[in-house]
Amino acid sequence: MSTVADLIFDDVVRDILLGAIRPRDHISERDLVARFGVSRTPVREALKRLFERGFVDSGPKGVAIVAEIDPEELRSLYDLRIELEGYAAGLTVENISNAQIDELNRINKRFAAALADRDLMRMLDVRAEFHALTSSATKNKWLAQILVMLRDKAYTVRHWHWQDADRANQTRKIHEEMVQALRRRDAQIYRELVVQQIEAAIISYEGQLRARPRIVSSESEARKRTVSRLSSAQGSESGLNRDAAPTEKKRRTRATIE
Repeated sequence: MSTVADLIFDDVVRDILLGAIRPRDHISERDLVARFGVSRTPVREALKRLFERGFVDSGPKGVAIVAEIDPEELRSLYDLRIELEGYAAGLTVENISNAQIDELNRINKRFAAALADRDLMRMLDVRAEFHALTSSATKNKWLAQILVMLRDKAYTVRHWHWQDADRANQTRKIHEEMVQALRRRDAQIYRELVVQQIEAAIISYEGQLRARPRIVSSESEARKRTVSRLSSAQGSESGLNRDAAPTEKKRRTRATIE
């Protein structure tokens, strides 16, 4: 069962993945307390987890700042991902069960439905399920944990790559081909598809970096934007009552993709 800290962590991570909270934005303990209407204890636990997973760095006076990965570091990260995911692909083909393959097919259909709705948050959640299953199918828990960690570190690339509906639809098609390759137990084709989708994401991200100048707002502008965003729900939320939040998030998500 999810704890209050889990809910806060998940909510902030989703905002980062959706681009609602951007690299170098500040996330303060006080703002999160106001947003969720909870005590400081679960907020501190959620922030601690954000630091541990690499989503935020420590700024002045301990304020959490959303991490920004250097392009060269990002390329190194993806080179490592390609090596490890390629290795894991062989283990997945060898060990995955027919029931798990059927589940992957169902997950991909849910991804298609989320894509049709232009719901980026659902797309991210469903795709995470797809890759969590293929990772666990390796039967190597240490490798599976490392793969999840590296994917988390690549959140900026995933967000960029999936803002374009055509690229997201291409991912859906690749996943269909992956499921078919797994049914045939075709390790070579499956490995090629895994590497193909990883390379496509980093190449498209690097392309947009070259195409336009990088704009970084000042700390004061970032702080004002973050405070405004995190405080927006305060008037409509009571404790952890988030009935209104999904509607606002869905509206924001659709605007992001469109």
